[in-house]
Amino acid sequence: MTPTLDDARGLLRRVFGHAEFRGLQGEVISEVLAGRNVLAVLPTGGGKSICYQAPAILRPGVGLVISPLIALMSDQVEALRQLGVAAARMDSGLAPGEREETWRQLAEGQLDLIYLSPEGLMQPWALERLTATPLSLIAVDEAHCVSQWGHDFRPEYRALGRLAEIFPSIPRLAVTATADARTREDIRAQLRLGDAAQFVASFARPELALFAERKQGKGRARVTQLVKARAGRSGIVYAGSRAGTEQIAEQLVAEGVAAKAYHAGLDKAVRRDRLAWFLQSDDAVMVATIAFGMGIDKPDVRFVIHADPPASIEGYWQEIGRAGRDKSMAEGVTLYSAADMAWALERISRGGASEAQAQIQARKVRQLYALFEGGACRAAAVRRYFGETEAQPCGQCDRCLHPPIGVEITQAAQKALSAVHRLGGRFGRGRLVDHLLGKTKDVRPEEATLSTFGVGKEMSEGAWRGLIDQLLFEGLLAETPNDGRPLITLADPEAVRAVYRGERRLTVLKAPASSPAAEAPASRRRKEGPDDLTPEAQGLFEALRAWRREEAARQHLPPYFIFSNDTLAQIARMRPASLADLLGVEGVGQGKLERYGEAVIGVVGGGAAR
Repeated sequence: MTPTLDDARGLLRRVFGHAEFRGLQGEVISEVLAGRNVLAVLPTGGGKSICYQAPAILRPGVGLVISPLIALMSDQVEALRQLGVAAARMDSGLAPGEREETWRQLAEGQLDLIYLSPEGLMQPWALERLTATPLSLIAVDEAHCVSQWGHDFRPEYRALGRLAEIFPSIPRLAVTATADARTREDIRAQLRLGDAAQFVASFARPELALFAERKQGKGRARVTQLVKARAGRSGIVYAGSRAGTEQIAEQLVAEGVAAKAYHAGLDKAVRRDRLAWFLQSDDAVMVATIAFGMGIDKPDVRFVIHADPPASIEGYWQEIGRAGRDKSMAEGVTLYSAADMAWALERISRGGASEAQAQIQARKVRQLYALFEGGACRAAAVRRYFGETEAQPCGQCDRCLHPPIGVEITQAAQKALSAVHRLGGRFGRGRLVDHLLGKTKDVRPEEATLSTFGVGKEMSEGAWRGLIDQLLFEGLLAETPNDGRPLITLADPEAVRAVYRGERRLTVLKAPASSPAAEAPASRRRKEGPDDLTPEAQGLFEALRAWRREEAARQHLPPYFIFSNDTLAQIARMRPASLADLLGVEGVGQGKLERYGEAVIGVVGGGAAR
């Protein structure tokens, strides 16, 4: 008999401890239960994993999940085991004996789900074993990786289209958190999902307050200021290089912050220990490259700070989305500069990608910086990028809290563009500003007699630097690396001529005197933790957290693998006196009741579990 959505609801209550599906989960699961293919785009924190875990358990056979990172697979497998679900992963981190034991369990039908990387899956020996195994479904997680239009294209994902031929009767589910319309169409084509139903959830994250500001220098001091203003909160700081993560982490530690660096250059054991430290701590700050975070479901991350900007709006939304997954208020703060944009474009030009792929990447970079520089609500701009035409202002980002004022800069821009032209693109921004102010040291006669020498004395040095940044963001100027001493040149000749002729007017958004991100963090604007606990319940909540911390340390697990803060808060309110009462709490399924029920009842003080 084909399992129904009612069966899935019963499983959700019994195994996962939840009363009802969220958002589009039920609709996606219905399609998969019926044996049909699906493409689902559910934002970070939107519960993508339930969409394949529930039907994999209910349908006959084992669910095959294709995932790009060992950390992501390990996290999900351990979380499922805590629920009493038979799950395993097959990756390079397993010892030979563990691998053989996993294959044995698979062959004997003892597993509900098995996780593999795309590289591991497409090995002939792996496909041979899997074709001899009854499969309930095939789920491709992080499916945007298959698309050249996506932000994290991985060539090895392209081979997954063959699964349509190898497993023609098995329903396939592609899931991702970030895919615009063009990327979704490419996912369909590459994975051969032409007949698949498509579900795209809203990208709204009302618990996230977004901020972006131009850097002063490298912005390191500002990062320290922002982190210290959020003392006692768990957060992630993203940096663009391994050296950057080390430098920022050292700087934060020197200021008394519990911080560590994380990047691919560290030994595996060091990365593993630092990840465990971060997941188990309530106030840890991880300073990381983007090698960190994908699939890390730590719910109480209160802020994500980009010390260096990401590569695209998709990357931005995915990385920012690692904050506030418990639905409590959290923040995303991005520091950026024209130099960051120039470096991103230069890296693309040197990256060896095809011309078409390089153009896609460059366009995504410019779209990201247009978002940062724009005057519209940050959250609404992101949602419109992903196709939500009716997105309304969020009311809590920096643009909503302090709308910037547009200031006309066309005449000043004409002076700067003319100066760059007359100097022949032979100098960097410092020398260009000195030229405009008439302050160039040991100026040569041929420069001093130019009509642009000293033409900008009415503006300060800082104002000229800001205007040059604006012209770089507008694509009117370009910055070339020049062995670490960047030169300023004219970019789009036709656009520059339009400014010269006055056909294109330019404005700059005047930022507020103080950035809203420097004010009380968003996580403090609302009461921390559960909103409606009485003093007595608050005391029990803290006792439950202490028990959870000890239990997590004993098992070497993140505390949220045991129970979420929301579940502990419900227990503190309800004060269940029996195991039957405890089973009625959201987030307590049968597996966790058997593992932890008696201990929880003991903490509550309800006497012996009945």
